[in-house]
This record gives sequence, structure tokens and C-alpha cells, in this order.
Amino acid sequence: MFALGQLTFGWRDLLDILAVATLCYYGIRFVRGTRAMAALNGLLALLVLYAAAQFLGLFTLVWLLQNVFSSLFLVVVILFHEDIRQALSTMNFRLLFRRKKNERGELIKTLSSTALWLASRRIGAIIVIERNVELGDILEKGVQIDAVVTQDLLSTIFFPNTALHDGAVIIGHGDRIVAAGCVLPLANLARQHFGTRHRAAIGITEVSDAISIVVSEERGEVTLAQGGRLSNPLSQERLERILTNALSQ
Repeated sequence: MFALGQLTFGWRDLLDILAVATLCYYGIRFVRGTRAMAALNGLLALLVLYAAAQFLGLFTLVWLLQNVFSSLFLVVVILFHEDIRQALSTMNFRLLFRRKKNERGELIKTLSSTALWLASRRIGAIIVIERNVELGDILEKGVQIDAVVTQDLLSTIFFPNTALHDGAVIIGHGDRIVAAGCVLPLANLARQHFGTRHRAAIGITEVSDAISIVVSEERGEVTLAQGGRLSNPLSQERLERILTNALSQ
């Protein structure tokens, strides 16, 4: 037992406080810079309005807001259903037992050099790297392949006017190409200057923890999508560094 003034608390209380503080920290870190943050600001405004209504004695408004807050859990689920789905999909017991893979350096170099090679020739491409969340439903809609990742194979798949050119290549947990010509879910973006290829590259990262490399045939640029966000155009060195950090987590 510990004492702080007239308050006494034990190790269970400390553990409880630590758990709540950790949950709040990662919750704020998760929503910071996302669309969910704007919704949280709206909920905070409702709380301020509720306090002001109680202070001013606006009983009808207080009753209305009390009914809203009584269903707050349902409101949060409705507002943040996409963000909650993404967060839950990344919770995987494999994270507890997964070993760091330093041997992925060769894969990273191959992907980076291939992406820049395709960009220099204005050949569009999407390469998705599967992580903890399995993409079985996406794989089933593509052409099944079981092959080593090489620049020759990737450049052949994405060569213009071929049958698999417009789809995405998915690299599975074994660091092998498991499918090509895959159709990805499209992100719903307000900025319309993104084409279908970039919306697809972002969309798959919104519903899973996968990473996608996208090559623009119009601009000859290489970008990377992760967690529903698209990077700025990348050099080969920068792309290798980002992939190394992401795949070692």
C-alpha cells in the first residue's frame, strides 16, 4: 500500500492508472492527424455546450444532449468504424512472437530498384507487401503466382498492354509473389487529382496493415502508401530506408 496525503492505494491501483494512461496515449497517437481528430473536436464542442447548458439552466438542451451522450458508444462506432476496423486489424498475436527479419534487405533492394526502373520508363505499377493482416480475399480475385521476386518478373507483369498490367502484385509472408492482377479497394479521397492507381494503393492500406508501392506512368514518380497515407515522390535511397523501417517493425 502507498499513501499520498490522506489517499491510500495499492499496486492494483497503480496498474489500473498505468493501463488507462497507456490506452489514452495510444488512442490520441492513433487519431492525431487523421479524419477522426476532426470528429473528436466536434464531440469536445458538444461537451462544452452541455456544460454551458447546465450552467445556464437550459433544461431542454441538457435533456437532448444527455440522450445523445447515452448513446455515445454507438455514435463513436458509427463515426470511426473505418479507423476502428483498421486498428483492430493490426492487432495480431503474431506481433508477440514475430522475429525481426534482417534478411529482407535483398527483397527491399529489388523492389526499390525495380520501382525506380519502371518510373524511369513511365510504366505504371502497384506492388503490395502483405504484413500481419492476410489479404486472402484480395488474392482470390487475382491470378495465383508463386515465384521469387525479381526485377525481370515484375517488369514483365507490368509491361504495358499485357493482361496483368493494370492490376496489383501482392508479395506474401514468404517474400514471394503470390498473386498478380489483383483488384484493390479504392480510397475515398476528396482530392480528385489522384488517379485510380493511387486511390487503389491507398485503399488497401486503409483496410489492412499492408504497404503499397505505386509507380505513376504519367509523372514517372514512385510513392509509398502506408496507413491510408501517401508519401511524397521518393528516391531509391529514401524508398529503401522507409521499407527497411516499416518491414522491421
